[in-house]
Amino acid sequence: MPNADSFYETDKAISEYLLFHYGAPDKFNGPAEALDFSKRCAELSARHPLKHGRALDLGCAVGRSSCELSAYFEETIGIDFSYGLIEAGERIRDGASLEAEIAIEGELTERIVLERPACTRPNCLRFQQGDAMNLPDSLGLFDFVLMANLIDRLPDPRKCLENIGKILNAGGILAITSPYTWLEEYTPKSKWLGGFEKDGAPVRSYQTIREVLATEFDEIESLDMPFLIREHARKNQYSVAHATLWRKR
Repeated sequence: MPNADSFYETDKAISEYLLFHYGAPDKFNGPAEALDFSKRCAELSARHPLKHGRALDLGCAVGRSSCELSAYFEETIGIDFSYGLIEAGERIRDGASLEAEIAIEGELTERIVLERPACTRPNCLRFQQGDAMNLPDSLGLFDFVLMANLIDRLPDPRKCLENIGKILNAGGILAITSPYTWLEEYTPKSKWLGGFEKDGAPVRSYQTIREVLATEFDEIESLDMPFLIREHARKNQYSVAHATLWRKR
């Protein structure tokens, strides 16, 4: 089994995430509604009334959603397990122009320059390395928590969901997006939230998320969010994440 954690520390992975988060539309070949996924994730915070005090981008990768959230909230924290991704996010926040090497065709590549979104408020944004399944009490409470395409990359997603209510203020909103791509290289099959049969009946991830969150949250919205991941100039992977929004009671 490949070491999934070490992959996220490689230059290749960091470049791919930088492109996915900050790449201009002309670097992708696909439908317009699938562009700017990380920006659209941050905009989920504006769909329903809530306080705009503190936001948490959990599994922030290189931080595009965190940058966008800093425009809405007085304090935004981006947390990721990968030190390499966090370092890239910090450099973007601090105004650095970062280069990413992206594939054109076969062995051909090009280097592109990626920059911080204009809406970013650096003084309201910080990044830190951390484990989504074991968040420290010192983080405090938040009014909005984003978990974008995170749960199907965790070793124990149920544990994360069971604990997430502890860091949300009453009335705060939790936003989860995921295409539910369960792979054993990230999550042991025994920990999958869905995508299998139990007692002869199919178990779907959405069903399990609703069951886990029902004790503390009310579901307020469900929607589809397409996104593109570029493999090379003429091959872009089109996926549709399922987004669900939950208000803490």
